[in-house]
Amino acid sequence: MMLFGPVLLLLVLVVVIGVGVVFGLRAAFGGRKSGGNAPEPPAAAGVLLNCPHCGEETEAASPQCRHCGKEL
Repeated sequence: MMLFGPVLLLLVLVVVIGVGVVFGLRAAFGGRKSGGNAPEPPAAAGVLLNCPHCGEETEAASPQCRHCGKEL
């Protein structure tokens, strides 16, 4: 009966340390990895592209063409 206390304490310590190691490894390696469906990074400011509607140059970060107003 006297052995039950130390064995239980050891079991609790092993579980607590194990959980800490698992969460530490997840934090160190960035958690879950995406399956390739990550959103594209926003276009850098100042990068120009040609509007597919009017052909004029406009900023790539803009949601619409500044010349014709159509969505890019």
